[in-house]
Amino acid sequence: MPAHASITSAHSFQVRLLNTDRWRGGLLLFCYACIGIILALRRILDGPSNHLLFVWGVSVIIAAIAIQIAGIMDSTRRLRRGQPLPEWRPALGTVSDLIAPFLFLRILQEHGTHGPVAALSAPAILIVPLVIMLSVMRLRPANSIAYGVVAAIAHAALAWRAGRVAGLPIEAMHSLYMYAIFLLLTGIAAGALARFSRRAIEEAVREAEAAERSGLALAAVERELDIAREIQQGLLPSEPPSTPGFDIAGMGRPATQAGGDYFDWQTMPDGRIIVSIADVTGHGVGPALVMAVCRAYARAMISQVRSSSELLDRLNQLIVTDVRSARFITMAVAIITPDGDVELLSAGHGPTLHHSAATGTLTRFDGDGLPLGIDESERYGSPRRFRLEPGDALIMLTDGFIERANPRRELFGFEHLSNAVSRHAALSASAMIDAIDKETSDFAMSEPQGDDMTAVIIKRR
Repeated sequence: MPAHASITSAHSFQVRLLNTDRWRGGLLLFCYACIGIILALRRILDGPSNHLLFVWGVSVIIAAIAIQIAGIMDSTRRLRRGQPLPEWRPALGTVSDLIAPFLFLRILQEHGTHGPVAALSAPAILIVPLVIMLSVMRLRPANSIAYGVVAAIAHAALAWRAGRVAGLPIEAMHSLYMYAIFLLLTGIAAGALARFSRRAIEEAVREAEAAERSGLALAAVERELDIAREIQQGLLPSEPPSTPGFDIAGMGRPATQAGGDYFDWQTMPDGRIIVSIADVTGHGVGPALVMAVCRAYARAMISQVRSSSELLDRLNQLIVTDVRSARFITMAVAIITPDGDVELLSAGHGPTLHHSAATGTLTRFDGDGLPLGIDESERYGSPRRFRLEPGDALIMLTDGFIERANPRRELFGFEHLSNAVSRHAALSASAMIDAIDKETSDFAMSEPQGDDMTAVIIKRR
């Protein structure tokens, strides 16, 4: 709905108006039906004492019922077609709703057996305040006041006629006009109540429309994030490198739809495998964009650099220059030769683990320098060098595993991680990742994942 449009023109508000108008008509229909039944019972019990009065009374009630049925049908039709309540309906309703009880009183004055003054106290007069109060359901304060004014004028006119016919003195007429004043006050009270109800419904409509707009906006954001997740997952390797003698697997699971972790591997023409893993601070769309930039830079430069230190030096300079934000990137790069020699260098990333199958020992490697994107002058020194023997495993992962928390806010930690690696070291690379991931999930129990979790395992066969 445009900002300049009135809330009362909103479809949801018009629907409420039509629904309340149907309820108002239904309640009046019920009241007139009850009066008709009472008239019929009195006719049966008292006998045909005043046939003309009975015929006129039944005719008025039937007409009133027909008017209410027509109003209910029109409101129902407009609801189905999505049409608003027309402006003329409340004005017409003021007359049509009040004409039945006052016409019945006029008939009593003319054909009743107790005289025109006594007719003003007939039970039919009690329906007039009910009609006025039910006008509140139209949610139009002016219309409710109009009900009171019209009812007061109609009753005053009947009182004036009754006094003239009965020949009452002026001072005796005052008591007849008191009920007209009461009807006027009832209309004013109904107007105040209608104003309060209208404001409450307008506020409810505003809140409902705001919630709907927020829901639509949130759904749009969710769709965009799902697309971002699909794109990001598409950037990760879908198949392990077909390198003889090695079993390589990786996994990446962001904490939200998009994350700041990534892993990658590339096989060089000389048979070397270059494996990298990185973690951008935070998680969400921002880190995911930084991750995509870092991955693109790394992929573009891998074939142009001679060592892992040169790769990290050039990446750091580009990240500092191009990613102008408070984010930084931890990254570890492993270059593995076909005969198992490993060159490992880390830009603030750790831990990386080497499991020796022969001795069962676990060696931990932490960060070698500052994360990428902090200091352009940072230079990464000589990498660590070691050898993967048959059965050995190199485990590269992000801190989402170590920092996985349980409901008691206890972290999985390095000790649990090293124990899990040692227990499952004999498995394949893919099965080993699954087993470690399951242990962290079991440890966390129902606690949601708080950070992106990414891992790469390289095993030498």
